[in-house]
Amino acid sequence: MSGDDRWEVGAAYPLLLPNGEGLVEPAGESRLFGSGRQAVRALLEFGRREYGWTAVHVPAYYSPSVVPHIADLLPVRRYDSGPLGPFPQPRAGPSDVVIAVSYFGAPPVLPATAAALVVDVTHDPTAPWLDRLRADYLFASLHKTLPLPDGGLLWSGGGRPLPATVPPTDRHLATVSRILAAMCLKAAYLTGAPVRKEQYLPLYTAGLAELGASTVSGISDFSREALRILPAALLRRRRIENAEELALGLPDLAGVRVHVRTFGVVLEFDSAGRRDAVRQGLLGRSVYPAVLWELSPQDVPPHQLDLSRRLLHLHTDARWSRDDMRRVAAIVRELCERSSDCPTRLAPAGSEAARL
Repeated sequence: MSGDDRWEVGAAYPLLLPNGEGLVEPAGESRLFGSGRQAVRALLEFGRREYGWTAVHVPAYYSPSVVPHIADLLPVRRYDSGPLGPFPQPRAGPSDVVIAVSYFGAPPVLPATAAALVVDVTHDPTAPWLDRLRADYLFASLHKTLPLPDGGLLWSGGGRPLPATVPPTDRHLATVSRILAAMCLKAAYLTGAPVRKEQYLPLYTAGLAELGASTVSGISDFSREALRILPAALLRRRRIENAEELALGLPDLAGVRVHVRTFGVVLEFDSAGRRDAVRQGLLGRSVYPAVLWELSPQDVPPHQLDLSRRLLHLHTDARWSRDDMRRVAAIVRELCERSSDCPTRLAPAGSEAARL
């Protein structure tokens, strides 16, 4: 990067193409789509037609962008489940399908059900435990963990049939072109070129919104070919190493439990107010955390809504060095210490018992 004036952590990827082994594809057949939402939409269309699926059950604690994308296909029913439990017990019949989630890359707790089981593994699509997962289908949004403008992967854990391969649509390719333009401009910005954030942020916003289009598309040629060379295993290892480095710099934060996950570091605050104060402070210091997710009161039980308002995700992927992680840790500590809501006495955190 060009220096402190353009240093930042978090937010969308710039254009990066590190060379290596490429993505290790799942055993058996798989399908690549334009996004994870398009992959699950293709699967539900297929399951409704081929298996007679009549309803889809999703966790209460889940990305709010998914449900509107599939609600026209099948009735959507929510069941009480999230990163801290309870044990998922969807009331699903044999003609239903249940979606479970690997939260922040942790192995999911799967319900005992007669329904078809689909697992969203977006937060760690190359985890070593995936082959042992008891699931009919798995899917992931690849551009959440890899520097890609698009990409969704779908496969079966038990060798079940898959939807047909589809080509990329013209609309999807136009969307990818906007995101690629944004990634290129951001890469130039970070290296000191005379580029302003205002030039690429609107392209990202428009492109990411379009990835939720209801028409199912195949993956772009760019991302298909990039998957052959992107060293997914190395990038995953770097993300985990950075998460561990960041957590080392966050011992004994009062009112905060630090959870190390393969998707990054999750901060669990004891109040929504403290979370929001630290979040605003991070944004002011060019650290862009993620809220996973902003949930609606009408959709989730009160305890899941409360949890969603107290969690903050810190990115740790391979864009950054260990020095960057130590810098982020120092900023988080400073913000907690300066917050009027933070008590001065520090409580232990970061132990195995504190992990999500």
